[in-house]
Amino acid sequence: MNFALTEQQKETQQWAASIAKELIAPHSLKHSREKISRQLLEELSKAGLMTLTVPEKWGGLGLDFVSYALVISEISKACGSVGVTVAVTNMIAQILVREGSPYHQQEFLTRLTSGRALTASFCLTENSSGSDASALKTRAFQKPEGTYSISGEKIFVTNGAFSDFYLVMAKTSELEKAAKGVSAFLVSRDQKGVNLGREEDKMGLIGSSTIRMSFDSVVIPQKNLIASEGDGFKVALRALDGGRISVAAQAFGLSRAALEAGIRYSKEREAFGQPLSNFQAIQWKIADAATAISAAELLILRAAWLKDQNRAFTSEASIAKVFATEMAQKVCEEMLQIHGGYGYVKDYPAERYCRDVRVTTLYEGTSEIQRVVIARDLLRKSA
Repeated sequence: MNFALTEQQKETQQWAASIAKELIAPHSLKHSREKISRQLLEELSKAGLMTLTVPEKWGGLGLDFVSYALVISEISKACGSVGVTVAVTNMIAQILVREGSPYHQQEFLTRLTSGRALTASFCLTENSSGSDASALKTRAFQKPEGTYSISGEKIFVTNGAFSDFYLVMAKTSELEKAAKGVSAFLVSRDQKGVNLGREEDKMGLIGSSTIRMSFDSVVIPQKNLIASEGDGFKVALRALDGGRISVAAQAFGLSRAALEAGIRYSKEREAFGQPLSNFQAIQWKIADAATAISAAELLILRAAWLKDQNRAFTSEASIAKVFATEMAQKVCEEMLQIHGGYGYVKDYPAERYCRDVRVTTLYEGTSEIQRVVIARDLLRKSA
C-alpha cells in the first residue's frame, strides 16, 4: 500500500501553497470583514484556480482529484472564504466536463477557462428544501418555441453576487415523484428575470458571497438543459459526492491553520514563568489535534484516490466529510482555548477559524445526512 504523493502531486501542492501565501493570505483578515475583491478573483482565475480539474484541451489545468483536494486544502488554510469560492466554481466546471454537451462546454465552460466568467454557482437549496432537496418548488415549463421558462426562488447561493452563470435545479414534471421530476439548467446572469437578492449576514466565511435569488419567468433555450429531463437530481448527487471531498479538504485546511496558530501562541505566551507549550495540558491538546488532522488527511486522500480510479466513492466521501468537518470544528475550538481570552478577540485568527469552519458540517450535506449515506451503504452491502 503506497501512501506517498506522486512528484507531480507534490509539486502541485507546493504551487498551491505558494499562491496561498503570496496571493491569498495577505487578504485573509480583510475577508473576515468584507467580500473578496474582483481584482483578487481575476488573479485567482488567471492562475487557473477556478478550473483545476478541467482538461487542458478546454483550457483547464487538468489536475487529478487528489491534486485538486490538496489545492483546496492549501487555499482554505490561507482563507476559508477564498477556499469555498474556488471550490464551488470548480464543482460547476466539473459538472460541465462530465455532464455537459459540446454546446455547454463551448458556451459556458470556456467562460471560466478564459476568465470571462470569474465564478459560477449551484442553485439547489430553497426555503422548503434543504436536506430534503427533492422537495424543491422551482418550476421549469417547456414552451412550444423550444424554450423553457423558469420561475422560483433559491437560497444560500454560494458565489451568487460574483457569478456569471448558474446551474439551477427545477421541477419539470409534477407527475413524477420527488427527485424524478427534477432537471438541471444553465442560466446566465444577464437573462431577463434573474434577480439577485440580499447577501446573507453570516457567522463566518464573510468574504464569500451567499445570496438569495429569484427567477421570474426566465426564458432560456432548450439546449441549456443539462443531460435529459428528470436527470437533474442525479447530476446534483454526482456533483455533491465530489463536493463533499472538497468540503472535507476545506475543513482540513482550516484545522491545519488553527493548529499552527495554537502552536505559535503556546510558544509565545508565558504563564507561571514559562511558555504555555511546557504544560502537559497544552501539549495534549496539540497532540490530539495533530492526530485527528492526520486521520482526516488519509480519509480525504482515500476518497479522492477512489474518484480518480473511477471506483465507487460515495460512502468514502461522506466518511471523509463527516470526520474531517467535525474534527476541524473541535480542533479550532481547542486551539482557541489555548489562546485563552485572546482567542475570543479578532486580534488573533483563532476566533475566525472557529467561525469559518462551523458551516462545513452544514453545507453540501449536513453531518446527519452523511451518516444516513454511510449507514445505507453499509446496510445495503450486508443484505
